[in-house]
Amino acid sequence: MSAHTPAHMSPAQAAQVADVSRWTIMRAIKSGDLQAFRDNKNQWRIKTDDLNAWLSAHPAQCAHTVQEEVDAHLVHTHAHPDPIAQDTLELVRVKAELEAERALRATIEADRDHWRELAQKLAEPRPRKWWFW
Repeated sequence: MSAHTPAHMSPAQAAQVADVSRWTIMRAIKSGDLQAFRDNKNQWRIKTDDLNAWLSAHPAQCAHTVQEEVDAHLVHTHAHPDPIAQDTLELVRVKAELEAERALRATIEADRDHWRELAQKLAEPRPRKWWFW
C-alpha cells in the first residue's frame, strides 16, 4: 500500500488502496457501481472521493462471503433462522465493517504522514547561494 494517494488513480492503484483485486475494481466500473473516467491516453482514472464512496457502500468483500456461508448453512439445515445464527451473522458483518474502516483509516493516516513529511522538508532552511545562476 502506498503512502500517498493521488487525486486520480488508475484501477491498479485503487485496488491497492482498497485492498481488493484490480478485477474487482474493473467489475465495479463496468457495472456502474464505481464512477470512473478515461483520461487523454484512454486509460481509466478514478477520483479519490468516488473510491471512498464505493468503499463505504461496499465495506468489505468478505462480509458477503460469510453471509452466503451462513445462509447456505441455514438452507442445508432446513431450519428457521435461529437468533444465535442471526446474532453471529450480525457480529461477522460488524467485524468486517470495522476491519474495512481500520484499513481506510490506515490509508488516510499514511497519506497524512506523507504530506507532513513533505511539508517539513519544504519548511527546512536551505543553504543560501550567493550567485543566481
